[in-house]
Amino acid sequence: MKKTIPKSAYFILLFLTFLFSKGAAQSAKGILIKGLIRNSNNEGIDASTIFLKDGSTGQVLKQTLSDPTGSFSFAASSGSYVISVSYTGTLVYQSEVLHVTDNMDLGIIKVDNNPRSLKEVVIQSSANKPLIRIEGRKMIYDIQKSITTQGNTALEALRKTPGVIVNQDNTVTLNGSSGALVLINGRQTYLQAEELASLLKSLPASDLKTIEVIRNPSAEYDAAGTGGIINLVLQKSIAEGFNGSINNGLAYGKTIKQNTNMNLNYRKGNLNLFGNYNHRFGHYAMDYDNDRTTNGMIYLNNSHDVDKQYNIGSTIGADYAIDTTRTIGIVVNGNLSSGGGVITPVTQIYDQASGQLLRTLRSESTYPEQIAKRYNANISYRYKGSNKTTFDLDADYGVFDAATDNLSTNSYYSPGGDFQSSNNFLVSNSRDIKLYALKGDYGFPLGKGKMTTGAKYSDVSADNVFNQFDANGSVNIIDVNLSNTFNFHEQISAGYVKYETILTGHLNLDAGLRLENTHSTGELQPRSGSNQDPTSVVRNYLNFFPTVGITYKTEHSETYNLSFARRIDRPAYNNLNPFSYPVDELSSWRGNPFLQPQYANTLALQYSHKNTTLLASYTHTSNLNGTITEITGENNTYTIPRNIGLRNNISLTLTQQLTLANWWNMSLTGIGYRIQNKVGTPDFGNFNRSRFAGTLNVQQGFKLPARITAEVAAVVNSKNISGLNTYVKSNSQIDLGLQKNVMKDKGTLKLAVTDLLWTNRINTDAQLNNLLLHTTFRGESRQLRLNFTYRFGNNKIKDKASRETGLQNESERF
Repeated sequence: MKKTIPKSAYFILLFLTFLFSKGAAQSAKGILIKGLIRNSNNEGIDASTIFLKDGSTGQVLKQTLSDPTGSFSFAASSGSYVISVSYTGTLVYQSEVLHVTDNMDLGIIKVDNNPRSLKEVVIQSSANKPLIRIEGRKMIYDIQKSITTQGNTALEALRKTPGVIVNQDNTVTLNGSSGALVLINGRQTYLQAEELASLLKSLPASDLKTIEVIRNPSAEYDAAGTGGIINLVLQKSIAEGFNGSINNGLAYGKTIKQNTNMNLNYRKGNLNLFGNYNHRFGHYAMDYDNDRTTNGMIYLNNSHDVDKQYNIGSTIGADYAIDTTRTIGIVVNGNLSSGGGVITPVTQIYDQASGQLLRTLRSESTYPEQIAKRYNANISYRYKGSNKTTFDLDADYGVFDAATDNLSTNSYYSPGGDFQSSNNFLVSNSRDIKLYALKGDYGFPLGKGKMTTGAKYSDVSADNVFNQFDANGSVNIIDVNLSNTFNFHEQISAGYVKYETILTGHLNLDAGLRLENTHSTGELQPRSGSNQDPTSVVRNYLNFFPTVGITYKTEHSETYNLSFARRIDRPAYNNLNPFSYPVDELSSWRGNPFLQPQYANTLALQYSHKNTTLLASYTHTSNLNGTITEITGENNTYTIPRNIGLRNNISLTLTQQLTLANWWNMSLTGIGYRIQNKVGTPDFGNFNRSRFAGTLNVQQGFKLPARITAEVAAVVNSKNISGLNTYVKSNSQIDLGLQKNVMKDKGTLKLAVTDLLWTNRINTDAQLNNLLLHTTFRGESRQLRLNFTYRFGNNKIKDKASRETGLQNESERF
């Protein structure tokens, strides 16, 4: 079928052309800001990086390099600015706010070009930095500034991030598009949704520095993630000497929960040592219904789930600066989740025509053992030369082991409550995942710009052992026809090239191409004596992923960015396992060995001016992956992933920072989008479903008497559609928080109530021919949380939080 470019693409290009011509006319009215960078010997410093930043928000507007004499200049318009200077990756100067109305000569700026002199630099206060800011293609959410996220997990922090929705199955959507890739410090975890959720539950939100959302990543990023990339950036102190913090908290929903997080850092000379420890103890309750109507029968199911797992995590690492241009580092971390759990489903079975109750199935799934262990080690080498030459090398090794035992008892009762029959079984499931990754990036000046190229190799192996036992007697007997071993091995070889250059004084271009070759093998091995046959599926495919971005900056601090990217979502290894996994007596889950990757092409136009950002995007997803429910046997159902068609998504996102009073500020993100699903299967036919939907995220901060700060945060999600033909009803959440610094600002006390009205629930409806499905899900989202943080260290240096924030803009650009 012939593909055509959507009309919206032409309108965007015409609009951008108009903006360029408009800005070019404005450029003639510019103001010049210039100066000289000199060291203590009055010598000009070559190739120092100078930033021109907005005086009210701190957002980087422009950057340049000093010439061999140390001189630099910026073309600007009237306004308030801050000039900062960075040398070999370290901030060495930052001005006060400059109020510019005419040409300004800053004269000689004396700095110490020794990068170890950071402790002598005066860093500006971060109090006025916005909660959400835009830098290039990134939306950066400053999670540390949110009171209501403290004492929570990284998974819950994701739910509060503007534009991000975490579903009940822990899949992540971004701006209405499924398939978002979650990174930690810029690196993949190589875990599927279930394992990733376990990891994020063991990572405290207080460990996070920022959450970066990148809708259209450039070529140096992995191509995985059709919805874009979400990068969790962890805290890391840059202050000299010894410092640290400890955070303890309690939470109450239906039961008491306790969390602790401790960070330590020691930096002396060329050596930096750091480490942390965290844990979360407590039980978490969930309630969900899975009702269905099919073939004249009605099944009304409700389940109560109590997760009794505890989570422990720890990190230790070191950085060593060989000289002013080279640094080596090592980081080792581990996470452990362990504990039991119990699910108690009750299913009432009715005759649809008469409405008569036929029988009741009472089940109980107990988890005497649930354990997940993850260990990861990273070794890195960084080189940053004064002539823009860079070289980065990363080697990663990771292990993820998980095991679950589930004893399921199923008893049928008559309408009068008399016992009829039972069937009990034990499921023992274990997963063993090993990963290796090696990545190198090399950047060098070329012409008026910079060329970056790199390569990456990753190797992931996953062994899944599934055993099901008949547990109706005194001895558990393995069922060889319902047990198997599934081994999956995936190797991805990638290379990319990217070029960034300044086309004119206001127009920048970055373009890149990434190649990724995927080779995978999935092998199903039945047990000896089974009536099942071995299955092996081998795949090898090469994909090209072009990216391009055009950025235009006007003299009035307006920025326009037009970008395009092609991305991929490969099937999770468990989704390729063709064997069935029982949920209860009437339903099961099974994988699909023929599942193919889905691909997405995204075109986006972004406009930014001071505290306002507007993003319009169009995404076309082909080979769309969706999980659907099908009927098997006598009205039993199974859930299976399939390639079900294509999706078109047009979205408009507005991010606005408002200062309503000197004691009241607001951050608002509104997303409106239209999803069109052209999907279908041979069993259920074709569907063409479309819907307008939206998300509103509002966070307000207040300065109250007695140096108390308050936060009110609200998230509202409208009705939307997902999968083959599923309608998701609207939901919302309101959080309240109070914060006060105590003990001469060394301590911080935070009190929060999350989901105050208990409205964060998920309700879905789907109809597929004669199958009608209704689900509801409500977790323990309404909680009262109390957290206390104590910071300690050398009192003669600025504390970790303020020092790190002072370098925030610079460090995130390197």
